[in-house]
Amino acid sequence: MNSPPPFSAEPFAVADRLKTPVWVFDIENLVMCWANPAGLTIWGAADLEELRSRDFATEISVSARARLLDYLARFKAGETVLETWTLYPNGKPVPMRCVCSGFPLHNGQGMLVEAQPVTEPDIQALRAQEALRHTPTLMSAFDNQGNLLTRNPSATCILPAGADLTSSFARESDRKDVHLWAESGAESYSLEAPVKTSVGERWHRVDLRRTLDPATGERVVLASETDITTRVASETALVNARERFAALLQNLRGGIVVEDENRKMLLANQSFCDIFSIPVPPETLEGMDCAAAAEQSKTLFRDPDAFIAGIEAALLARQTKTDELHLSDGRILERTYIPVFSGQTYLGHLWQYWDITDRKKTMARLEHEAFHDPLTGLWNRRRFEQSLMETHEEAIRYSQPYSLVLVDIDHFKRVNDQFGHDAGDVTLQILTDELRQRLRQADRLARWGGEEFLLLLPQTSLEGALLLANALRQRIKEVSFPLVGHLTISLGVAEVTPEELPHHALIRADKALFRAKTNGRDRVEAAESGN
Repeated sequence: MNSPPPFSAEPFAVADRLKTPVWVFDIENLVMCWANPAGLTIWGAADLEELRSRDFATEISVSARARLLDYLARFKAGETVLETWTLYPNGKPVPMRCVCSGFPLHNGQGMLVEAQPVTEPDIQALRAQEALRHTPTLMSAFDNQGNLLTRNPSATCILPAGADLTSSFARESDRKDVHLWAESGAESYSLEAPVKTSVGERWHRVDLRRTLDPATGERVVLASETDITTRVASETALVNARERFAALLQNLRGGIVVEDENRKMLLANQSFCDIFSIPVPPETLEGMDCAAAAEQSKTLFRDPDAFIAGIEAALLARQTKTDELHLSDGRILERTYIPVFSGQTYLGHLWQYWDITDRKKTMARLEHEAFHDPLTGLWNRRRFEQSLMETHEEAIRYSQPYSLVLVDIDHFKRVNDQFGHDAGDVTLQILTDELRQRLRQADRLARWGGEEFLLLLPQTSLEGALLLANALRQRIKEVSFPLVGHLTISLGVAEVTPEELPHHALIRADKALFRAKTNGRDRVEAAESGN
């Protein structure tokens, strides 16, 4: 038994007499509710029951459904829709100008349509056709077997003549994918792929959609193609540049971190993870909150507050800056901050960490070797002369005395000749320790050459220097050196006057030492006045 119509059909008695097709369609349920005789004819139905039982859900395309839902919204707003449709009574296309308005049904909103055949040129259709002729977008139509039906001028100029739906694609994989879509019956399909054109291989975005042929009513495939070669080339170049940059970073021994303007991590390399003993691949760090990570890791540094303060100062200044960080485990890192700008826009920054522990140790070793005697570890002549000039300038600035003491081991040549140079070296080392133990922290001791030593005594007058010199002489006389036994030393002492240069005082001290040697050794002699 047939269900009753969703509305009363009595008011449509007049409409039954009209030669103009009129019908009511339930948009929400996709069923025909009523049609006058002219409407039955245009829809190719013998009677109303046949029309109501028709399965419009399988006939209406996805795009057509979207248009009907748009109508429904406009009806609810009180609008009337005027559009030209192509209907197919008896399989022949007939353009109809349709006036569509909302119509209340018992169970929802319907659409009342009054259709009139288009006998004069359809201005809207002509405009659309002209637009297709001049658009740069490549438009092609294919039948269900993939054979070319027609093209707009742009497509005719660019695409190979006589190509079917798949043959213009350069890659076999794309031809296969399009063929599978065509057989699937799906409404639409989009892809970006290289295609063969009259100007060589180009990248196109291809949008495929099924529709009805207005001439035959048959299902056809409409293909819309846009050249995206420039965009693809730019994207490829960006990808290649990023990959090269990433490869470069991964191969750098230094740790690299790239952060965006909000301090989210964009990129890190393996060296960064190695330096800070991070047990995960660097890719997993992307998107991490770097501010929070810095707070969590600051305990790795000898001065955690200085580590954080350095970050904040660099971010505030937004200028390239390098500093040194000392880790709790003894390592030393060099940290460089580099801001990244595009014009005046701040995009983020790069942190670079280098483990310079070995370099620092090497520099310290080289510096030590450059300024220290390798046997005794004392300052050499070069380093002593630097300190001597600094002490002289300070003494003049503050009107303070200072003195020099030149020390020589008596008869040291006999030690080398009788006991060998190894015994002589041990003797020099022991004597160095004895002298060093009896000096103040401010005093300076250097190996001046061979068996000679030189003392620099800041804030010390001649009288004080003589007292120290005699104490040293007496102590060395008491020491028993391995193999060698007892030795003595001779010393020359000079107080440097403000009026003379330090090397003049050294000459006076050397002369005093010579007198001590001449007068029997194991003596302390004061230098003659420098005036």
